[in-house]
Amino acid sequence: MEEKGHLDISEEELKDFVTHFSTFNQVMQNLRSAYRELEERFGDLNLQLEQANSELKQSLAEKEKISGFLNNILESLTSGVLAIDLEGNVTLFNRAAEEILGYGTKEVIGKPYLEVIGKGMEEKHSLPFVLKSHQLNADEYKLCENGEKEVYSKNGEKIPVKFSTSLLKDKGGEILGAVEVFFDLTQMKRMEEEMMRVKTLAALGEMAAIVAHEVKNPLGGIRGFAELLDRDLETGDPRKSSVKKIMEGVETLDRIVTSLLNYVKPIQFSPRKIEIKKFLDETINFFKMDSSQVKENVHLEKKFPPDELFCHLDLEQFRQMLLNLLHNAVQAMPQGGKIMVELNQDVAINARPSKPEKKWVILKISDTGIGMSKGTKEKLFTPFFTTKERGTGLGLSTVKKIVEAHWGEIEVESEPGKGTTVQVRLPMIL
Repeated sequence: MEEKGHLDISEEELKDFVTHFSTFNQVMQNLRSAYRELEERFGDLNLQLEQANSELKQSLAEKEKISGFLNNILESLTSGVLAIDLEGNVTLFNRAAEEILGYGTKEVIGKPYLEVIGKGMEEKHSLPFVLKSHQLNADEYKLCENGEKEVYSKNGEKIPVKFSTSLLKDKGGEILGAVEVFFDLTQMKRMEEEMMRVKTLAALGEMAAIVAHEVKNPLGGIRGFAELLDRDLETGDPRKSSVKKIMEGVETLDRIVTSLLNYVKPIQFSPRKIEIKKFLDETINFFKMDSSQVKENVHLEKKFPPDELFCHLDLEQFRQMLLNLLHNAVQAMPQGGKIMVELNQDVAINARPSKPEKKWVILKISDTGIGMSKGTKEKLFTPFFTTKERGTGLGLSTVKKIVEAHWGEIEVESEPGKGTTVQVRLPMIL
């Protein structure tokens, strides 16, 4: 009989159990070994993944750095840069392009090129890209380098620009779009016009000096004989009026010749440090005292800052310039009005970052007179151009000459019926 609590196991069953247990142990050991190997491989993969992530982060940081560097360069350029895609829509518009054309980047991104910068050029066949139905036609594209054209700003102003274009391609050579680089020629065109004006004036000055001297002598003879003739004619003789007209004509010619000689003659420039507010007060008070200059219905006002402002001025020359401008303002208001003389200071807009800021004294003389047309304004400083019946056309030319002799600049703003403002900029002594 079997004892209670004990199993009757045969020797063969025991051997099988030992064999199976040994096999189980071997399987468990193999599993542990595989698990350790898996852990090691997992650790290696983690290290590799961390290294790959680190390299990717570094690569992305470098790309962001390069991208930021290129963007900084792009935004720092003084030339406008504009890119379009294959559909002819704007994809890039840098800060200089904003300043030249007056558009904000958000206003133009995604818009057709023709709406932004191509207004009026399609009909003139002066587009820098070959666009068909507003899309870029890369097959017919031709490189444009250092071309010139006129574009329109946001406010409709016509701007001359020099430009170059090229296609945008990826690494595989596939065309992605096109880019146009352009810069404003307005200032350069003004300088060219100014150079032409200076050359013309130089040639005119040489010729005028010769002609004036040649005319002076005959005028003296005509005046002398006219005076003798006037003296020989009796009072009441009708021929006396003709002689008087001859003498008046001689005086007019003499005045023109004298003005011309004074204009072509180099300015005797003797500047010294002057507190300009005090000088302006004295000159304006002197002008007011001359009843022949200031009419009763003309009101002259001043607007000066509290601080003292110093400039290098030639008192005689600058006084002549100021009186000439005030006299012109009075003549521009035959029905009366107001003249405002303002004085202020400003920092040079185009001062280079590498140089200290240059400060200016701004003198403005404004009137509420009849104003002038754009055509008249453009010819304002041209010698012998005048709208006055008895004018010589040398007054404002002389004013410009005096301002430039003081290392200054002069600008005129005027519209018919809205008066005129003359602005004189002078370097300020700090």
